[in-house]
Amino acid sequence: MKFECCAKNSAEAENISKTYAFLRAIADPNRLKILCVLRKSSKCVCEIVPEIGISDKLVSHHLKQLKNIDLLSEKREGNFIRYSLNKKSIKKYQKIFNQLIK
Repeated sequence: MKFECCAKNSAEAENISKTYAFLRAIADPNRLKILCVLRKSSKCVCEIVPEIGISDKLVSHHLKQLKNIDLLSEKREGNFIRYSLNKKSIKKYQKIFNQLIK
């Protein structure tokens, strides 16, 4: 979705689009729960499932959505992938969002 009417230049238009994608991704309650779970420490899908209370397939789907917008980092440990918050990216989104609402 483009918001050309609000943007004064192409950089601002890109920030608006990034913020829209970010807000859309975190608007899902299960994704917010996953972010809260990962706030404490990195976890694999099998550790997230019992805390969230949804299927492993659905957790994996939500993790992919969060990873697509760079909110998560992943690290392979044997047969498992551990997910953690990408704090650098989160700070970038905070900065963009703060600039837009000033």
